Amino acid sequence: MAGTDADESVVFTAESSYVAEAVVKLLAANDISAEVAAGGTKTTSDPLTGATGLAETYEYPVVVTDPVKRKEAIELLATKQTADAVKAIRDRRANRTGTVSATCEDCGRSSDWPAQAQGTTELCPHCGGYMDILDPDDDWSGIDFGEPEDETEEGTE
Repeated sequence: MAGTDADESVVFTAESSYVAEAVVKLLAANDISAEVAAGGTKTTSDPLTGATGLAETYEYPVVVTDPVKRKEAIELLATKQTADAVKAIRDRRANRTGTVSATCEDCGRSSDWPAQAQGTTELCPHCGGYMDILDPDDDWSGIDFGEPEDETEEGTE
């Protein structure tokens, strides 16, 4: 891979935090330290018309924290057993049916989404802000979200 040093440490890019965390755990089980890096949105285009901006998906890059282990991580992730495990996670998510509700943190309004959207970040249909469609399979217990934000405004104390 060419690019910046951060780009060169990426060994896998997942479409959901659930898949990315599963890859990190798999690497850790094989003595390869990795983490999910700050990702970004990826705009897709229509292959027939070439129109861009049709949809945005969020990417979750997995980076190896020890550059010496990068090649080993890539080789591990390229094995059929690993590919089958990642495919099983993706298939389980793709086969979900029904709808789920999610509430936008920006505007507080609720929206219904296809169950397959669980574990993704989408644009709120009401305000256009980013909203997380939570996945019941995701385990957030080990995530440190930092200190709670002070919600009091200046001068109102």
